[in-house]
Amino acid sequence: MHEYDVVIIGAGHNALVCAAYLLKAGYTVLLLEKRPFPGGGATTEELMPDAAPGFKFNPCAIDHLFIHLGPVVQELNLAKYGLKYLFCDPVVFCPHPDGKYFLAHRSLEKTCAQIARYSPRDAQKYAEFINFWKRVVGALTPVFNAPPKSVIDIVGNYDRAKFQDLLSLMGSPDQLLDLFRTLFTSPMDMLEEYFDEEFLKAPLARLAAELSTPPSQKTNAIGAMMMSLRHNPGMARPQGGTGALTNALVKLVKDLGGAIATEQTVRRVLLDDKRAVGVQVASGQEYRAKQGVISSIDAKDYFCN
Repeated sequence: MHEYDVVIIGAGHNALVCAAYLLKAGYTVLLLEKRPFPGGGATTEELMPDAAPGFKFNPCAIDHLFIHLGPVVQELNLAKYGLKYLFCDPVVFCPHPDGKYFLAHRSLEKTCAQIARYSPRDAQKYAEFINFWKRVVGALTPVFNAPPKSVIDIVGNYDRAKFQDLLSLMGSPDQLLDLFRTLFTSPMDMLEEYFDEEFLKAPLARLAAELSTPPSQKTNAIGAMMMSLRHNPGMARPQGGTGALTNALVKLVKDLGGAIATEQTVRRVLLDDKRAVGVQVASGQEYRAKQGVISSIDAKDYFCN
């Protein structure tokens, strides 16, 4: 029987990050990956070996934003394992059928100057729009960068700037009500409220859909923040393709003594008195977990397949 402290189902970049932190904490870890190689949605693959031999594609993730809102790259010292990020500028270009275009730079000021060529009012409103979402992101990131339900860690993540962002959003009762009204509307409603020009609203709506919901979805105005992240912290791509992130994480996990087994389809989670104690793969092989089983795949996909 193969036994580890923790067994992780899937070996995408989130699972690899999880494994790295567990290994650094002294646990033994096994990752089980269905595909022939780890990475999940963060790979760079030779998808057309016959038509384009040697040419590699990023089939899923390309632009990396959220990873730069947290300490993962620095805490895990991924640069030591070959990861190098290249920050993009410009960050968005979108032509419009009427001849206008949206050209966004990492600099907010340069972007506003581009918008002002067609609409000075929209340029002013764009600065207000990005400033609002910058404060929302600043207020929320300390929550997401702390363990769940750990109030002490959440409070400890607030520096002076982030605390000011939080206070600016929750000032007067009117401000607080407006914040809730905004967050419970849709990205499209918000864009219609802010802007006049379609050449600007169209790409911002498309970017809002990157959270995998339509920009018309009520209660999901948070999707409208996606453009603000391209200004701060900025949009970056790993040198060598998205797979460079996975490659660095794999090297780190193996360096810390972790195990990764590919082409291993998990058929079921083994339970003992309703507690997960291991998994069984398609071959019948069982892997026991002394501390627990972690699944990095979507619960609906896992339990419905």
